[in-house]
Amino acid sequence: MLPTTDAPTLSDAELVADCLSGSQRAWAALVERHSSLVWTVARSHRLSPADCEEVYQLTWLCVYRSLARLHSPHRIPAWITTCARRESIRQYRRTGRCIPVGDGSFFDRPATGNGPESTVLFGERRSEVLAALSQLPSRDRALLTLLSADPAPGYDEVSRTLGIARGSVGPLRGRALRRLAERLAARGVLTAADA
Repeated sequence: MLPTTDAPTLSDAELVADCLSGSQRAWAALVERHSSLVWTVARSHRLSPADCEEVYQLTWLCVYRSLARLHSPHRIPAWITTCARRESIRQYRRTGRCIPVGDGSFFDRPATGNGPESTVLFGERRSEVLAALSQLPSRDRALLTLLSADPAPGYDEVSRTLGIARGSVGPLRGRALRRLAERLAARGVLTAADA
């Protein structure tokens, strides 16, 4: 067992080894040593304080469950950072701007008119757009869904959320919109000239 006075002097690899042998003190020392790292990663994703707390808990749960599979215990800070980043992105997706359709967003607001005909036409157009969107590759769907949020996030935020280079967001957006327009033209919603 690990004496409490030795915890600060042990390396990360030694703490991991003691954790794997069942030492609660080693686990507490590991969490205490890298706690600020997890908070920093969560906050860097501009999450709310409640979401940061959720990321903190989920990150440590992930680390605890996967500790035995860690191949390089001396690299645990990098591994914890990766776990925290993934949990932050998951939390962002669960509670962030990727709001499911039906939330009062663009797809739920008729553009003009408020009579029964415009409501029916809007519903048909919405169904066609959603059907075409569902045929796109998952990266295109995620990108267009994120960029259609109200308010739309900046490219830096999109880059962090989807894990793509900031300079790629615009070109990827253009290609995704072109593919969506092609799908809509194939469904007869747009003319070939509009696509």
